[in-house]
Amino acid sequence: MIQLNTTYIIDNDSDKVIFSDDNNGTITGTYKDGTLSGILEGNVLKATFHNTKVNVSGLMEIIFHENGFDAKWKKGLEPGPMKGRWNGKLINSEILRISVHDEIKKLIEEKLIQPQVGINTIYAALENYFHKQYDRNKEIELPVYHLTKNDLMGSFSFLQTKNIHSIGIDFPIQISKGLNRPVVVICALDPLRENNEGKENSDLITDWVPFSIIKNPEKENKYTELENLIFFHTLLDSFDIYVTDIYKVFFRENSKISNKISSYTRLSIHNEILQSEIEIIKPAAVLTLGNGARDAICNLMGINAPTWTNSVYKTTVHSLDLVMVPHISGAANGAKAPILNNENYSKIEGKNNEKYARIIMKKIGY
Repeated sequence: MIQLNTTYIIDNDSDKVIFSDDNNGTITGTYKDGTLSGILEGNVLKATFHNTKVNVSGLMEIIFHENGFDAKWKKGLEPGPMKGRWNGKLINSEILRISVHDEIKKLIEEKLIQPQVGINTIYAALENYFHKQYDRNKEIELPVYHLTKNDLMGSFSFLQTKNIHSIGIDFPIQISKGLNRPVVVICALDPLRENNEGKENSDLITDWVPFSIIKNPEKENKYTELENLIFFHTLLDSFDIYVTDIYKVFFRENSKISNKISSYTRLSIHNEILQSEIEIIKPAAVLTLGNGARDAICNLMGINAPTWTNSVYKTTVHSLDLVMVPHISGAANGAKAPILNNENYSKIEGKNNEKYARIIMKKIGY
């Protein structure tokens, strides 16, 4: 995704460019010898440029990725082959940013849900919230949208005919704080939702991200939420993190919740999507948090679930490092305590979830 108000190095420091969002929705880029402007569609900016040094205008197409962008351009404003090349890299490796791989978006639309407004609108709304939290760019006006169970795709479309309620999807998200760093995939159980008012059947799906991870810890006043964010931001000291749910849709059917309905949890689509996410992200390790996520991933991968001890559990499945720990919530303090109090980890700094994250980082071993 594009990083606004952030410096990109062009062609190994021959120049620098900074992109900003105008009030009219146009993306503007400024660099030493000129300017460019255009409309952003997903990760692609189709723009015109003007080089003031040589007084030349032309067309440019910029494709943004996690660490920078690849661009092609041509002189003149008439359509035609773009043979010029321009490559940019983010100069500030410490800036916090969110993104999602285009292949992940495609996977979601093919296997999970196809929003009528398009998946890019959903992620634009999440990114807008993130930017607003960190004051990194102007607020963008987004269309009002609604997700319903009729938008569900493939193996999840059976829910369209079910009388269900309190339906939720937490869309997977990647948070980065560096360039070319190892990525850890973090698996939660599912996007749990509270009962809707009146416990009535509803077709509406609420959307968010796992663990509210796009919130800014400096603006969080709720202790439990802050502790969760501290855990993830400590991991970000060494890793980029991709956060997802094992069961992508949560719902209530009468008095039952989806992760307790065996006909639902046994669906092969859960493993299919997770395996695809892992293949796309290529993580250094997969980390599960809590009993539910541990049991679910062990069931999906056909291995025995470990019992909690005073050490972080780590195994290897099909050349993939798999790390499993008790949940980060306060409700799991009893299960976390033996790990936090283990003498082998006594020299690791921090307390509570900050120390917990550092112990896990040490176990992962990068």
